[in-house]
Amino acid sequence: MSRAKLLMPVVALPLFALAPLLVASCADSDDANPHKEDASSVVQPGSDASSTDASDAGVLPCDAGDPTCVSELLTCEEADFCPVPSGVDPRYVLTAVWGSSASDVWAVGSGGTITHWDGAAWRSVPSGTRETLNAVWGSSASDVWVAGSTASILRSSGAAPWTNVPAFSDDVIAYHGRMHAVWGSSASDVRVGGQAFRGDLVEDETVVGSVEGNLLHTTTADPGGSNLEVVSGLDGRWAQATVLAIWGTSSSDLWVSLDNGNEEPWARGTLAHGVASAPGEPLVWTPVDSKSNAPLESLWGSSANDVWAVGDRGEIRRFSGGTSFAVVDGVPTTESLHGVWGSGPKDVWVVGDAGTILHFDGATWTKATAAFPLGKKPDLRGVWGSGPNDVWVVGDAFALHFTGKKAGR
Repeated sequence: MSRAKLLMPVVALPLFALAPLLVASCADSDDANPHKEDASSVVQPGSDASSTDASDAGVLPCDAGDPTCVSELLTCEEADFCPVPSGVDPRYVLTAVWGSSASDVWAVGSGGTITHWDGAAWRSVPSGTRETLNAVWGSSASDVWVAGSTASILRSSGAAPWTNVPAFSDDVIAYHGRMHAVWGSSASDVRVGGQAFRGDLVEDETVVGSVEGNLLHTTTADPGGSNLEVVSGLDGRWAQATVLAIWGTSSSDLWVSLDNGNEEPWARGTLAHGVASAPGEPLVWTPVDSKSNAPLESLWGSSANDVWAVGDRGEIRRFSGGTSFAVVDGVPTTESLHGVWGSGPKDVWVVGDAGTILHFDGATWTKATAAFPLGKKPDLRGVWGSGPNDVWVVGDAFALHFTGKKAGR
């Protein structure tokens, strides 16, 4: 009898899942300015390729009356957020940011981009892939995970090079779906989620079974070998949905945002809550009404009863216990939102398209400013901080830093 193989057919991708692939594809085809992955390269202030000043050409490249256009420059002394040279090729996009401290911050993006902030400068780090990387998370400075697809799940001990963590065993012939989220409660409890995949288990040219899932899970801290196992949906439900975000307070209390539009067009903003009866027991999943049909791309919470979700059309939802999320009013934007993070319930940051940076102080939402160059405002995709006065925002080749309110502002 021949060894069993899992045959994974290609499935159709939703448009939002294709976007990062198109970015990477266009960038990879341009050889005029190849992406450099030099771990020793340090970009000094003023030399960042991402800081393109449109005034050099003498012509504003957008309509000054367009609110998404920067027609007047702010200095770093005037703005809340200041650009810091990221060392990222301006054709590439930074998609996510995470850190363990103010001097240990990681950002990832298209073209296999991984860059690290050591407290003084961003340094490009070789990733070994040119795939778009969509998520980064770590249990500590010595255990960091990055996810791009089931073929590009990377892990590093911080100082050591990035190594690929196989999503499937050697006898699996797999279609490598896009992965959008990674989160864990510890080094031995890490989940990676994304596009749903399905395959047939074949023995002697006969289909003997199948498997489908949208989550991968590891339950060992050992960085070697294939430690990820396929999770067949959530209690067998939503197996064809795309996992957009994962967040939790522990291995027994987990939230997942899903786009289930392929199965149910009205369920693109699905939120599910997984609770275990005891540590180590299986999670029991319950749908929680999000009051949204828009994809909710990011999750974060300050506690089990304070969970935030953000997504398309400027939608923000907040869970404070019970059976549903509440619609957050007073949000001063309709731009699509891609990232949320906070240091507590009265200090929450949200970022999105067209340079959108929002701050919640526990009572009201306000728009933050940034010292963008002249031209179209960049789309911003990730936010993380080590505390209230140390917040990073990343996006279209930009890394923006907030170090506290300026005097007189």
